Amino acid sequence: MSGPQFDLAAILREKLATQPWYRKSANTVTSILTLGVNVVWVLVSLGVDVDPTIIAGVAAAIQVLGVVGVRLTPNGVTERQIKEIEEYTGRHRRL
Repeated sequence: MSGPQFDLAAILREKLATQPWYRKSANTVTSILTLGVNVVWVLVSLGVDVDPTIIAGVAAAIQVLGVVGVRLTPNGVTERQIKEIEEYTGRHRRL
């Protein structure tokens, strides 16, 4: 006896339609913000008398924080995820 049937893809498509644009691309937005901060840091630091080792160290720290930010950023639902779930369930559905 099987449990209740539900259409996961339809639930995810509804979620996709209601989520803000930045949730679908959360990791991309986080990466772009990290890049922007790093570019500003390098441009400002090059205009000031700062040791190149410090410039590189701070730039590396900003990049590490960006990686941590991407890791901690909750992702939204994407079209690709829905497609992969539909393909997986299509291959593994019991008849």
